[in-house]
Amino acid sequence: MALLRRLIAAIRISPEERQADCAERCFELLCDPERASGARLGEPEEAVIEASRRRWEQPPPVSR
Repeated sequence: MALLRRLIAAIRISPEERQADCAERCFELLCDPERASGARLGEPEEAVIEASRRRWEQPPPVSR
C-alpha cells in the first residue's frame, strides 16, 4: 500500500519538481562519505558542490 501511495505521489509532481528532487538526492549522495566512499573529493570540488547545492535551494527566478 505504501508503494502505491509513493507511485501516485510521483505522478502528481511536475517535471521541474521531479528534476529538483533528483538533483537533491544526487548532491546528498556526493556529500555523504559513507554512501559515496569512492568519491574522495578535494576541497575545491567540495566547494563547487556546495555552491551548486545552495543554488538549487534558492527558489527559481519569477519570469514576468
